[in-house]
Amino acid sequence: MAQHYDNVTKYVTSEHSEPFSIFILGYDNIKVLENLDNKQITLKAHETDTTLKVQFPDEIAIIHNEIQTYGSQEPMPFRIAGYNGFLIREHKLNVYSSVLYLHPQAGRNDPGYYEYVGYGCEYRIKYRVIRLIEIDGQSIIDADVPGLLPLTPLMKPPVGVNSIDWLDKCVDSTFNAKVDTANKNLLLAALGVFGSVVYDMELIRQLLPEGIMQDFPLLQEYIKEARENAMTQGLERGMERGMERGMERGQKKFAIESILMLLNDKFDVSKIQEIRPNLEEIDDLAQLKNILRAIPEIQHIDEFVTLLNNKNS
Repeated sequence: MAQHYDNVTKYVTSEHSEPFSIFILGYDNIKVLENLDNKQITLKAHETDTTLKVQFPDEIAIIHNEIQTYGSQEPMPFRIAGYNGFLIREHKLNVYSSVLYLHPQAGRNDPGYYEYVGYGCEYRIKYRVIRLIEIDGQSIIDADVPGLLPLTPLMKPPVGVNSIDWLDKCVDSTFNAKVDTANKNLLLAALGVFGSVVYDMELIRQLLPEGIMQDFPLLQEYIKEARENAMTQGLERGMERGMERGMERGQKKFAIESILMLLNDKFDVSKIQEIRPNLEEIDDLAQLKNILRAIPEIQHIDEFVTLLNNKNS
C-alpha cells in the first residue's frame, strides 16, 4: 500500500503543484516553472518526493517536499540536510524544504532543523514541518482549491464533528468540486487512498461513488491480482477477492507501521525494530488492531514483548 500512497502523492503534487506549493509554504505568490525529475535527486537509493523550480517575486528557487505517511526510520533532519546539499549543488539555487506528515501520530518529534557548530565551522538548515492533523480542514474546503481536497480527511475536523461525519463531508466536498468528471474521479480516488491512512477501507468504499477505487489507474496492482484470481475463481468473485486482498495487505502494513511508530515515540529503544518480524507473522488484522489499542496502557517495552508473545502463542 505504501507504493500507492507514493503514487497518489505524486499525482496530487504534480498535477496540482501550484496550489499544493502555496498550501505547504503558506505563501501565495508562487509560479511553478517546472516539475524537476526526482530520479536525478537520488541519495543512497532514496529520491525526493517532489522537487519544483518556482518563481517567487524576488527569486527563482527550488521547492523540495517530503511526504511522510508515518515516521521516518532515518532521522528526518539528516535526510533533509542531505537532499538540500545535493539540490543546491545540482541547481545552484536556494532550496526551501518542507516535510508533510500524513498520519496524526507522525512527525511529533521532528525538530524542523539540523545544525552543528565547532572547530571554526557552523552549519544550520531549517525546514517546515507540517502535520495535517494540525491543519483546520474546514478552511481548506472553504478555500475551494480542488487539488488539496484529497488531504482533508487527515486534517483536523471542526469542533463537534466526529471522524465519520468529517470523512463524509470531505467526500461530499470533493464530489461537488468544480472540475471535470475525469479529474473529479481522480481526486475522489486519491482521497480514498489518503483516507485509508486512518479510516477503514470498507467505510471509504461505502462513502465513495461506486467503482471509483477500482477505476483509479494508480491501483493497477490490485486489478492485476484480481484478474489473476479471476482465471481460477470466476470473473466476478476473482475481481472482488483481488481487491479485498490488496486492501487487506495495505491495512495490515498500516497497522504494523503504526504499532512500531507509537512504540518508538513512547520508548525510543533499538529493540523496537527487532519486533517487526513477529508482527509480520500475525495474519489477523483484528489482532493487530487490538495490539495497537493496547499500547497507551503499556509502561515498559518488556510488557509489550510479553503481550506480543502471548498473541503469537
